[in-house]
Amino acid sequence: MAHRYPAGPQRLLRLLNGRAVLEAIDRAGHPVTTTDLAGRIKLSRPTVAAAVGLLLERGVISEAGPVTGRKGPAPALYQVNADCAFAIGVDVGHKRIRAAVADVTGHVRARAEQEGRPDRDALVARIVAMCEDLAGQVGLALGDITQVVMGLPAVVGADGRTLSYAAGLPDAGSGLGVALARGVPVPLVLENDVNLAALAERTHGRGEEVDDFVLVSLGVGLGLGLVVDGRVRRGATGVAGEAGYLPSDRMIAPAGQRRDLVQEHLGARYISTEARRLGLPGDGSPRTVFDLARGGDAGAARIVDDTARSIAYVVACVVPLIDPALIVLGGAIGGNGDLLLAPVARHLADFSTFEPRIVASGLGQDAVLMGATTMSSELARESTFAAATAPSAPAEAPLSLS
Repeated sequence: MAHRYPAGPQRLLRLLNGRAVLEAIDRAGHPVTTTDLAGRIKLSRPTVAAAVGLLLERGVISEAGPVTGRKGPAPALYQVNADCAFAIGVDVGHKRIRAAVADVTGHVRARAEQEGRPDRDALVARIVAMCEDLAGQVGLALGDITQVVMGLPAVVGADGRTLSYAAGLPDAGSGLGVALARGVPVPLVLENDVNLAALAERTHGRGEEVDDFVLVSLGVGLGLGLVVDGRVRRGATGVAGEAGYLPSDRMIAPAGQRRDLVQEHLGARYISTEARRLGLPGDGSPRTVFDLARGGDAGAARIVDDTARSIAYVVACVVPLIDPALIVLGGAIGGNGDLLLAPVARHLADFSTFEPRIVASGLGQDAVLMGATTMSSELARESTFAAATAPSAPAEAPLSLS
């Protein structure tokens, strides 16, 4: 009896070597030679050269030209082919939609922005049209984009499509997630906007150097981005960080009556209401109020201090539970660190015995879009790299001859 076995293990080994070489090229961050790669991952130069040939054939790496300045034959340099995959990130805000398309290395190639608050169907059509336009700017149809990630002011359910706590979206988000998935013909991830802003802080901002921090994002509403052990925490149902639903410290309710919530004394609407009550000049927007405070207006300074007090209360509630190394103030209102950092620290001393380090975000209005684009390009990178180092055809079944 004779038995024939396919070369499955050797084939698998070649694919594993290919992935190791591809990851090493990606981590290098600059063009490298096969000799450089062999030194980085402890594979023989012929093995590396074979893997490089496979990766070139599958289009995920490209030659970057020969090494210059050395004696003898110039070895070729290799780098990740940035054009092998593209991803789109979208920030669906309360009043504005912002989007960007990035290549597989995360480099943003084009951006778009539109204002307005249309109904659900018009919102979906507008987002899809923006994505189509961005895809066209890199020479692709939307269906050729590898990944799309959208940040929304909502809690995203475990199914990835159901939206809740979404007062800032048409119909409070009802049916929006499903409609977006129907309109976008490529893999789509929906994510809470503050979680994406926290991801941006983790990868590009104040949270780069620590594994545990809390982003306090304050704009139209309040949200926390909780990063623990380097990962954004969403909770069992996605509501982790919805700090606006904490009971307020502003009132003690009689038995059987619910206390006010933090969000009723914090955010853009509350600031505008207070500005009108105090008769401040201007349109009453948070930007105007904070600018007035910088100019010495006593009423505006009172609103800023009131805002700092509420932020400090929220921080005092969170710090004993998370024990973060850092508190980052972000969002359209929270990012005003020049006015908020000192009074937040002062009020925190009244609420808590803990004194975490508090800083202001430097990402500004780009935070959510940056987080969406970062996540999208990382997912595109992973799926593209996995496909490039997977078998191109099913392995041959073992044959048995008798």
